[in-house]
Amino acid sequence: MNKLILRKLSFILTIMILAVGVVGCAEKNVEGLVAKVNGEGITEEEFQEDYNVFRKLYERELGEDALDQVGADGKSLDDTIKESVLEKIIMEKIIAKEAESMNISITDVEIDDLMESYIEGMGGREKYDEFLKSTEISEEFFITNMRKELLVSKHKEEFLKGIEIADDEAKEYYDENKDNLIVIRASHILVATEEEGREILERLKDGEDFATLATLKSIDSVSAAHGGDLGYFGKGQMIPEFEDAAFALEEGEISELVKTEVGYHIIQLNEKRDAYEELSDDIKNLLKEEQYLNKIQKLRDDAKVEKYLD
Repeated sequence: MNKLILRKLSFILTIMILAVGVVGCAEKNVEGLVAKVNGEGITEEEFQEDYNVFRKLYERELGEDALDQVGADGKSLDDTIKESVLEKIIMEKIIAKEAESMNISITDVEIDDLMESYIEGMGGREKYDEFLKSTEISEEFFITNMRKELLVSKHKEEFLKGIEIADDEAKEYYDENKDNLIVIRASHILVATEEEGREILERLKDGEDFATLATLKSIDSVSAAHGGDLGYFGKGQMIPEFEDAAFALEEGEISELVKTEVGYHIIQLNEKRDAYEELSDDIKNLLKEEQYLNKIQKLRDDAKVEKYLD
């Protein structure tokens, strides 16, 4: 899926991940409903609205024919989307009920502030309107799901307040997983052709500034606005060819041309964090995140769920 879409709908997709491995049986259909969660119904209309959004997103990315493709589990992609969307809504209902019992609520002012933040992050109202139009998402749907995102975020924040991770627990995790915990900060210049890339490499070898060239030449407009800076990232977050090249660099080193599915990259490694002292806060946050996901899974396991989706 398009990275912009993934970022803007991350609040939906995060919950959809929890659907993996959840098995539900279709029961006798209740008219007008696709499921019940602890006695609360999920209407066909509510389900269809979410499903239509995700179906369109997948069609745009993969083509309409892709939805009919059958995976190793014997299900078509379309069937998998339907199941995942239904599970997403189920999880939203469960978290909303839990949040209500914790006196967690969302105000209109908070929604307005979050809306402002999203629009600014997209590059302004015009870009935001283009995003809605290109993805065929209504503003009403977008705002409704922002409210759900904020509720999940507040619920998580409240849960994490009571979680403390001991240093010895974090250190043990580091010792067992250190190779996968390395975090780097890198910049890149992305161009469309090998010829352009080689020209920029020569200019860099002649002493020209990397950030200046990234701003002027990179076709990745988001990072170009920041001198090519991609921020911090760990393993598994970038295209494999890009990741392999970036993690192989020493601090301050500039790569040769790296070809990926999106073009030709020149990468500069700005910083590498691989010592426990540098990563301890990140590790503790990761372990807290794991506890929150365990909490969410327990809520799901304990919920009484009836599914009527064929």
